[in-house]
Amino acid sequence: MSAINRIILVGNGFDLAHSLATKYEDFMSWYWDKWFAELRLCHKNTYSDDLCTCTIYDKSSTWYSFLWSIINPLQPPKGRCFYEYLKKEKETCTINHSPFMERVCQSIETKGWVDIENEYYRALNNEYFNRPKKLNKEFDIIKLNLIEYLTFIQKTEINESIVSQNLKKKMLAPIKEKEIAISARSQLIDFIRNRYFGDNDLWDITISERLGWDKEEENIQAIRKFSKDWGEQITNLGIESVIDNNVIPEVMLYPNRLMLLNFNYTNTADLYIPRGNDYEYWFPINHIHGELKGNSNIIFGYGDEFDDKYNNIVKLNNNEHLRNIKSIRYLESSNYRTMLSFIESAPYQIYIMGHSCGNSDRTLLNTLFEHKNCVSIKPFYHQKEDGSDNYLDIIQNISRNFTNMKLMRDRVVNKAFCELLSQRHSNLFKTI
Repeated sequence: MSAINRIILVGNGFDLAHSLATKYEDFMSWYWDKWFAELRLCHKNTYSDDLCTCTIYDKSSTWYSFLWSIINPLQPPKGRCFYEYLKKEKETCTINHSPFMERVCQSIETKGWVDIENEYYRALNNEYFNRPKKLNKEFDIIKLNLIEYLTFIQKTEINESIVSQNLKKKMLAPIKEKEIAISARSQLIDFIRNRYFGDNDLWDITISERLGWDKEEENIQAIRKFSKDWGEQITNLGIESVIDNNVIPEVMLYPNRLMLLNFNYTNTADLYIPRGNDYEYWFPINHIHGELKGNSNIIFGYGDEFDDKYNNIVKLNNNEHLRNIKSIRYLESSNYRTMLSFIESAPYQIYIMGHSCGNSDRTLLNTLFEHKNCVSIKPFYHQKEDGSDNYLDIIQNISRNFTNMKLMRDRVVNKAFCELLSQRHSNLFKTI
């Protein structure tokens, strides 16, 4: 049977659309709060977590006694504010960062945001080129802290109450003819022809019915009206003769299966897919970078084998240079092969929901975008408060994941046919 599936790429913008504080900047603010709490308990004149080292010049003093003398314990400042204060107290103390931490802090100070995975890769090819083991140790500290932070967010803020029915409707929407690449038109026609002429009951094989929506009678009537209005033309000229008329009933356009490819560590996206043995085949969830329930399966690093510098570090024959390369870490679980099996099984449409499509996932995204079965790439974009939007930013990032630009221009859906990810919130899309 001819089929078209859908794969939804879920990135951090998806969590941000639910007002979750999951940006790297949010995490770093939490890190400084934690750092400050530990500094207040330090009974030495030097405190270090291998990322940031703080020393009081007076060796007879301790951070514990010093902070008691200058801070109101009933109204302590935020960690980030106190960190900024200490940087100015050059006559009393000194603060030194590791080169990697310096990169992270400078990015936030100069740009207002940071991509820690990109900063890791830059550091690996520069300051830590001859000492990757040290960088990996520092990166592990960041990773463990990030897991701790996101676990707290997941436990306290992620539940059924944040689900948007409007967003759920978008995820499960039927395919639109104008979203499909011109080069994939024959696959769309075969898909619709099978739905129209096939032996299967159309209303028994769609996503809408698997979700238990009570639309059987409505679907039957839609098919009958379609057949009455266009049946003679279809019989004489074929189903392709009506493909551009926007008259094909939605029941004939629902994807066959839907995989939710979650690049986040949180489980926000899981709330949108029905669970149970009857649904696992039709609505598979793939946590490609791991889940918070098991720290050992978290993939946090960089994945761009197309970068010129990648070949240089491969030639060094030092495994420490490759320890946090995503394309290698994928082999530690079956998630990547599960994704490959899905995209090999049938033509598929890609929805991009909150993923920036940046270089840190370039190897995997290239596999998805240039695969022979990919028939459409539809980005959901964000409209900013000033009326501008980030559609072009996403498209520019998508283009870097292609080696065939002609293919890119055919498969990526025009802005006129794309949609906003969410209209409920305005603090979206600084993605991780």
